[in-house]
Amino acid sequence: MDKNDRHNLLYLVGTLGMGGAEMLLLHYSQALGNDKFNHNVYCFGIDGPIRPLLEDLGVSVALGPQVESIKNPFKFAFSLFALFKSLLKFIKQNKIHTIHSHNPQSDKLAVVVGKLTGIPAFPTIHNTMFTVDRRSKFDPRMYLVKAVDHIIYRIADRVIAVSEEVKDVICTRYNLEKSKVVVVKNGIYFNPLSNNSIRTSSDSAQHNDGLKLFAVGRLAYQKNFEVLIKATDYLLKIGYKNIRVQIAGQGEEYQMLLTLIQDLHLERHVELLGIRSDVLELMQGADLFVMPSRYEGLSIAMIEALACGLPVIASDAPGLRDYIRNNQNGMLFPIGDYKSMAECISKISEDKNLHIQLSQGAQESFLENFDMRRNIEPLTQLMSDFRV
Repeated sequence: MDKNDRHNLLYLVGTLGMGGAEMLLLHYSQALGNDKFNHNVYCFGIDGPIRPLLEDLGVSVALGPQVESIKNPFKFAFSLFALFKSLLKFIKQNKIHTIHSHNPQSDKLAVVVGKLTGIPAFPTIHNTMFTVDRRSKFDPRMYLVKAVDHIIYRIADRVIAVSEEVKDVICTRYNLEKSKVVVVKNGIYFNPLSNNSIRTSSDSAQHNDGLKLFAVGRLAYQKNFEVLIKATDYLLKIGYKNIRVQIAGQGEEYQMLLTLIQDLHLERHVELLGIRSDVLELMQGADLFVMPSRYEGLSIAMIEALACGLPVIASDAPGLRDYIRNNQNGMLFPIGDYKSMAECISKISEDKNLHIQLSQGAQESFLENFDMRRNIEPLTQLMSDFRV
């Protein structure tokens, strides 16, 4: 198909970091392919390591002006005006047909710009806790955001949810008809000819140099990584002397987690890796993948771990309990219970046959549920139905 005849798709995001929503851009663009689509990313926030990965796939990436804090109304208004002007110019120059946004700020921007230009805009909600605002109830911004969200998601052409669970929350929260919300289930694009091949379950046995655990995510309240650190300390106390834990990611809780590691004298056992672009390789070098989150949507990291044949030790939290099943592809433990997490880790590490069984189950879960080439079909249909 000639380039001019392709569908010009715009992904609108606030950051190009290595988070799950940003990683989805890689999988969307690969699953949709370049035969029928021209992929464009417009970021109005912070540049990051996902940018060169997108550009290597032929995705056009543009950086717009950042929006100032609303605490300074004049700077906020001026920066917002500059952003609208820049984005409208980009949309016109690239003849955009559809806008697909990926965080609360970009959702608002996408819907407003979509209404101004007549271009269909599909805001995406990634987890069940998107309505949580940790500001004081006396902060008027909390009520302003809530009111704006009600308007935005009700006037959007369609709202995209990454799972049925998220869809139910959206419909209840904003009193939307079920038909208004379309589920485009998260997944990853897996190319069997690439270097990131899924390992066989025989490769998944515990390493001779000890037990290796891996976790990845923003170092933030949601991810609850202090539970993993405490579980590591507990495992050492009950006899596991050769255990290594790697946590990839960065965020506001870095110093708190580092202090906890130092206070428990775990420097030889727990490593904070920072942002990494080789997450799949790190997963393939681990024995178990751990997710102690307080809540999730439909985690890309979890899907990648399943694809790599890693049994997943996860909290019994929204966004995890529907996908990780005890003794099938991993194990669940109560949220925040580090001793129960340690018991799950111990049980799997001591039983090679169970480890192999869970590894096989992890791969089967991925192949059955999380192949993005299949999961992307509702989005493809949606863009076809709404193409202007």
